[in-house]
Amino acid sequence: MDLADVNGKHVEAAIEEYDQLGKGKFLAKYRVKPAERFYVMRGDWAYEIEAVLGMVPGVEAEAAAAHLAGLGSEVQDRSLIPRFGPIPGIPEGRAFIDRRSAAGRRVHRALQAGIVGIGKRGAESIVVSGGYVDEDYGTTIIYTGHGGRDADTEEQIRDQTFDDPGNAALCTSMIDGGVVRVVRGAHIGSEHAPPTGYRYEGLFQVEDASYVKMGGFRFCRFRMVKLDLEVDVLAARLPVVVSGEKAHDDQPVGNLAPGRRLTAAQRTVRITKVTRTVKEIHENTCQMCDQQLVVGDRSYSEGAHIQALGAPHGGPDVVENVLCLCPNCHVLFDFGALIVQPDHSLSLNGQPFGHLRAHPQHQVDDKYLAHHREANRKA
Repeated sequence: MDLADVNGKHVEAAIEEYDQLGKGKFLAKYRVKPAERFYVMRGDWAYEIEAVLGMVPGVEAEAAAAHLAGLGSEVQDRSLIPRFGPIPGIPEGRAFIDRRSAAGRRVHRALQAGIVGIGKRGAESIVVSGGYVDEDYGTTIIYTGHGGRDADTEEQIRDQTFDDPGNAALCTSMIDGGVVRVVRGAHIGSEHAPPTGYRYEGLFQVEDASYVKMGGFRFCRFRMVKLDLEVDVLAARLPVVVSGEKAHDDQPVGNLAPGRRLTAAQRTVRITKVTRTVKEIHENTCQMCDQQLVVGDRSYSEGAHIQALGAPHGGPDVVENVLCLCPNCHVLFDFGALIVQPDHSLSLNGQPFGHLRAHPQHQVDDKYLAHHREANRKA
């Protein structure tokens, strides 16, 4: 059978058999090895395009995807779906009937694990469904990590550790400031859970981690706070006058039990696939001061967009528009204190400050540096 002979009835028959046999048996029966790029969607369930077309050997995936799309099928190209951050087309509050549906839309890729991610790159998503003892306050979640359970009985038999893959991933997200997708599952332990199925709850950040003892074992717990607001640094600058006189002698009273309120950050550290790539190329070493910050067994840096994203600058999210900087240099660069000159020499508050370190795998576009100089000319 040629690709042109495949019609809608063939597709539906393949999907029906796939569901009857299960993924493993179906793929083994037809000796299919999916490339895991293109999938045919039925609702929120995803089917490998190679499995659906198992009866048509030697067909290029792109051609198969185009043919099935022409038959009216929704075809998902997973190379276009980001691992981290929001999933295009999936709004907050989107409901899913089961874990397979959430995995099909890539909101939470794992069918069983509560945490998706590894220590090297951070956490993509978590599911809060009552499997462990979590504290769910809506916009704040005290999330218990994974590990230490007997595979057969599900009883806790050892301490969790921060080396367990999902826990290590959440630690990395805490250090990097990366966002984590949160999915809530129906369970009686939370008033914020959906009545049935699962629901995408938006993006959270890991603010803190602790190692606590509960019921005779130690557990990794993570304080996660919902990300609601993001504000870019605008071009406007305020003049600063430094005085040698004390403004006052009285110290602030402070607050022993501070409350929490939503505020707009003055500066945003964006974590994107592009910035991750640049940071990995430079091994988290600042291109301006050559410092590498080390936190335990991890290093930390920030991806700084040269021509800022969003209004009023409108910079692109491409590697040519990103620098790998330490937090100090990032702040100085954002506010125009650090400038990259046309010859890539650096000036800090008008004084020479070394040279921008280059890397053969990372080419910076001078037009973005020129925009930054012009935007900060009067800073």
